[in-house]
Amino acid sequence: MNSDQVYLALLEIFILVTVAQALKVGSSKARIPPLIMELLTGLILSPFALGSFLNAVTGYQIFTINTYLILFSEFSVILLIFASGLEHGFKSLRTSGTLASLAATFGAVLPFMGVFLYMSRFVSFNVAILMGAASAATSLAAVASIIEGEKLENERYVKITLSAAAIDDVVAFIILSVSLAIIASGGLSFFDVLKITLTVVISWIIIFLASVFIIPRIISVVSDSLVVDVSLLVLFVLVTIMITLGFSPIIAAFIAGVAIAESRKAERIRGMVKTMIGIFGSLFFISIGAQTDVFTFISPGVLVQGTIITLIAMALKFTGIFPFAYLYNKDGKKALASSLGMIPRGEMGLVISSIAFSSGIFDQADLSEVIFMSLITTVVGAIAFERSARSIMRTEA
Repeated sequence: MNSDQVYLALLEIFILVTVAQALKVGSSKARIPPLIMELLTGLILSPFALGSFLNAVTGYQIFTINTYLILFSEFSVILLIFASGLEHGFKSLRTSGTLASLAATFGAVLPFMGVFLYMSRFVSFNVAILMGAASAATSLAAVASIIEGEKLENERYVKITLSAAAIDDVVAFIILSVSLAIIASGGLSFFDVLKITLTVVISWIIIFLASVFIIPRIISVVSDSLVVDVSLLVLFVLVTIMITLGFSPIIAAFIAGVAIAESRKAERIRGMVKTMIGIFGSLFFISIGAQTDVFTFISPGVLVQGTIITLIAMALKFTGIFPFAYLYNKDGKKALASSLGMIPRGEMGLVISSIAFSSGIFDQADLSEVIFMSLITTVVGAIAFERSARSIMRTEA
């Protein structure tokens, strides 16, 4: 890449981030989840849409899918998942409780199986299993903003939602690890799948517990002036180790975040990560939108299949959560609110679809269907949860 291409790539990144930030500020009063504005920025300014027109008008190839955009995007997703681990911490996983753990497990496994079994009728095994994995995880980014805005942090029915979300991420990452291992091995018999699943789960547990035991002790003895540098070093060393063992780098980022959260200096690291996400965080979602052909996204086939997998994902997530939420809350309305809060997919669905697309497993239609599912579940889940929470507040007023 020559110097002109570097400058154009940096100009593209600057324009994309600026537009996304402007859209987020403009839509903040409407409580539209920020990732939706970031995805729309990428879709609109992609080389498949308005970006192509702007390139022709200016005579410069500003809006392209280039190496720099992809590099910053991959760094962005590692930061986002690392931050997610930092927010959860091992304590939140350990104290989630039996009902929250069961809700998270069934709430992840049921949509995974439902979407996988449905899509396996139309696409290859590899595509179907990763579509199922993308449907498993909950994203609480949108709902968390509502919880904060409505001052619901101390409500009992919200606590099971937050606890289940912590465990849900772990279950979803294990599902992703197993799915990628099955794809890599090509083993499709029941015993092959069982063997791979047990190997991945045991490896996960060993690496996870070892990290939680060792990493906080390393961070705690480091001087304050070096704690940020050492935390980033730990993150990238763990990413290297996990890649060598055949795991995805985002799984390493999550484990590193959970482990570092147990350190006495975790708050300082959270501040650093928050600052870095403020700069780079939106690039992942923008780049996903930019890599999506908007005409494929709005094609009838994608809209129909996207709608079907969205309905399956929402219905089975709700089915997996509601019984345990009811046992926890002993109240139908509060169990309903707890369950609706788990519907959004958001970040995790997009992260998994990005892995599948960059590895050549997903094509444009597959990517578009998962983006559609992530958008709709995030919007519907956030709106439904907010209305349900307000209904409970009116009843208790």
